[in-house]
Amino acid sequence: MSTRSRRASHPKSAITRQRILDAAARAFSLKGYAATTINDIALTAEMQGGSIYYYFESKDEILQEVLDVGITRVFSAVRLAIGSLPATSSFSEKFEAAVTAHLTMLLQQGDYTSANIRVFEQAPDAVKRWNRKLRTAYGEYWGRLFSEGQRSGAIRKDVDLRVLRLLLLGAMNWAVTWYRPDHLPVSSLARNMCDIVLKGASLDKSDPERSSKGRRARD
Repeated sequence: MSTRSRRASHPKSAITRQRILDAAARAFSLKGYAATTINDIALTAEMQGGSIYYYFESKDEILQEVLDVGITRVFSAVRLAIGSLPATSSFSEKFEAAVTAHLTMLLQQGDYTSANIRVFEQAPDAVKRWNRKLRTAYGEYWGRLFSEGQRSGAIRKDVDLRVLRLLLLGAMNWAVTWYRPDHLPVSSLARNMCDIVLKGASLDKSDPERSSKGRRARD
């Protein structure tokens, strides 16, 4: 075990290390990777800048842990949300639980998740390669959920599930840039997203206005 690892395993050191990570997640989510300095992190953590290096070798090492925690937390929340449902739950129920969990972690539960969304593309290549393994596993989890929906008939057979997955995750993650809690509760946002994905935004075929337009076009 390295000297730094032994330090991190000490209870008091572990608390300080966590404080540094919390401060870094906050700074990264607000300022981005490039604009955040070690001194910024230290200031937020209420400690001296040089003290950071007692626990971490570099800003990149801190970023890697912040990104890993961010994706791990949201992944765990989504799995827990679905796992907590009754075994007889429909795909639409699982889908809404997953979307709600993802959005809740992103918009209400933390700087780690929002930092992961905001600064991943700014991260050094080595950090991105490591974190991408977790991101890929999370994407594959959504892919399996959508496959279940397609098998059950909740999603059309002709829908490209990869495109659907990328579209949904992109839409949810982009919400971090515009969401305002005083305008719309997370639960309502999740429900709206699920309705649009599963039901579409166009008028139902049985809608009188759409039907009359269709008849006029044929005439």
